[in-house]
Amino acid sequence: MKLLDKIIKGWDNCMNFTDLKYIIEIDKYASISLAAKKLYIAQSNLSRALKKIEKEFDIVIFERTPKGVVTTRDGQRFLNHAKEILYQVNSLTKTYSDLADRGVSLKISVPRASYISEVFSEYLKVLNDEENLRIYYCETNSMRTIRNVLDFHYDIGIIRYNAMHEGYYLSLLKLKKLEYSIILEFDYLLLTSKKSIIADKHIRSDEDLKDCIEIVYGDKRLPSGDYVDLTDNDREERLQKKVIYIYERGSQFEILESVPNTYMWVSPVPEHILDKHGLIQMRCGAYAKYMKDILIFRENYIQKEYAKQFLDMIREKTREYGCYF
Repeated sequence: MKLLDKIIKGWDNCMNFTDLKYIIEIDKYASISLAAKKLYIAQSNLSRALKKIEKEFDIVIFERTPKGVVTTRDGQRFLNHAKEILYQVNSLTKTYSDLADRGVSLKISVPRASYISEVFSEYLKVLNDEENLRIYYCETNSMRTIRNVLDFHYDIGIIRYNAMHEGYYLSLLKLKKLEYSIILEFDYLLLTSKKSIIADKHIRSDEDLKDCIEIVYGDKRLPSGDYVDLTDNDREERLQKKVIYIYERGSQFEILESVPNTYMWVSPVPEHILDKHGLIQMRCGAYAKYMKDILIFRENYIQKEYAKQFLDMIREKTREYGCYF
């Protein structure tokens, strides 16, 4: 009997959707205790549900380690099917719910990019007259966005990576059975204050930035290993001695504007934002990293009309920068 057929049969006999959600949460947090905390249930109840499912299907879903749990190969197959079942059920429920309220429900997970946030603001104006509106807009790192899409929580996922790491990311997307298309290719621009000591310089090496402070998003995921916080392990990416780590996009403009000689590597920033904060964006030739923003989505994903509308607006915006999808 195929695993998917066994899951369906097992659900008919003894499982419910809550059991499947429990297993998915354990995989998400790589920890039974942390998953139990997030679910607000007793750890013993969560362990009992896991043992029941592993016994029912005669598989080991997770291997226990001192640091938590690791999903086995059989466990990953089980999780893929479980997520698909829950996704189909949620989609069915949502479809008929949407027919009832005629509202807009959309989840978007993107990098911290001013050109995307500007499009999102314009997009909200289009939806202003909707009676029922539920939109989630998450600015985060690439690995979190991949997780958001894989867990079927988000309709639109956009990830950013250094082109030199493209092989890693495309292999990961293939492994996770995610489709993708390019949105924007660009050289990172150096963003700094018009009053900065480097505002009128040609930046071509680390030496040109030695007296400056770099602003970095502190929750990157490096292709060389598991998810890391750059404040703990940043030697691979950061060469500067002076670094400010931030975790949300809004503060970057205040810091750049008010703290002398700070700078940041960014995707193209709309002119009105530069003018508002007294900033400039500088091209740095071969010294700058070559980056890609790409759209990711699940196999067989049926794009919602409102999602398509948002992506069409992104398409129009990227044409300003000479690249579009």
